[in-house]
Amino acid sequence: MRYNTLQRLIVLCLVVLVLSWVLFFMFFLQDPLASQSNVLYRMAGPLSADDPQVLKILKNDFLDLPSSLPYNISDNSHIGSQDFTWPWINEHLQEMFHDQHGGFFVEAGALNGVYLSNTLWLEKNLGWTGLLIEPDRESYKELKFKHRKAWSSNTCISSESYPKQIILESHYVVQKEWLDKLYFWAYRGHSHEMRQDNLNKEDKTKAWDFTYSSVQCFPVLSYLLALNLTTVDLLSLDVQGTEALILETILKDTRVSIRVIVAEDEKHSFNHSHMDRLGYVLVASSVDHIYVKKGDGILDRRNVKARIAKLKADKMTPSSS
Repeated sequence: MRYNTLQRLIVLCLVVLVLSWVLFFMFFLQDPLASQSNVLYRMAGPLSADDPQVLKILKNDFLDLPSSLPYNISDNSHIGSQDFTWPWINEHLQEMFHDQHGGFFVEAGALNGVYLSNTLWLEKNLGWTGLLIEPDRESYKELKFKHRKAWSSNTCISSESYPKQIILESHYVVQKEWLDKLYFWAYRGHSHEMRQDNLNKEDKTKAWDFTYSSVQCFPVLSYLLALNLTTVDLLSLDVQGTEALILETILKDTRVSIRVIVAEDEKHSFNHSHMDRLGYVLVASSVDHIYVKKGDGILDRRNVKARIAKLKADKMTPSSS
């Protein structure tokens, strides 16, 4: 009888001990609302852009360090880069940054890190570094293979003020005559977020096919806070349709300062007067727009002043700029 009582007492003590450890772990060692698994689920949206757990996961799981290896860029990697608006953009950026060393850029829609890159020359010739963002997995693999001297991330920029997940439509060339050219990167560059305004727009061209994947997106603010930065010298956006929404979000945040913006505008969704109210001067406009933050010394350069004057004469920029 005494043995059975002792046995029950031992079992009871063990149960109490186990329960005590469980309760201690739940309430003292782990905050359920801040656990990584819960945060990962909540990053589908919405969750604050500056949430400490978001920044921790972004830096640990979604940011890759700059490469310390020599560049892996072949002589023919630039074939096709003289097409589209790249020469036009490059001319303007050369005027603005030719004498600035050691700047910081963010390039979203970085493709393979070389083709149509607005930032590679800044990195190679002027010692800049930055952040390259490319949501397409296959394109990102190629980007990593180039050994860029910048942070990189296989994610996308959120068009909201919080992290979210999107469905990415990726384009792949399937016809051999296109594969024989490096122009296939131009088609890969048409990968985009599936949104209500671009659904059911079937492309009849048989040169490429589509695949779909889920991609994690973060606000610009999250990337910068994760890297302990608040100033960006150049923000380059080529994300197939959400450029204006991204800028609307980030430019209202006083914690971030962006000097120069290059943004594609295929959908003609930009309002230059609104950008003026947000504190930016339109310097050049084509398929892409180039803006400079008011008060920046770049605006004092003679050639930049001349370009602004021409835009005003053409009535493309607000007179208050």
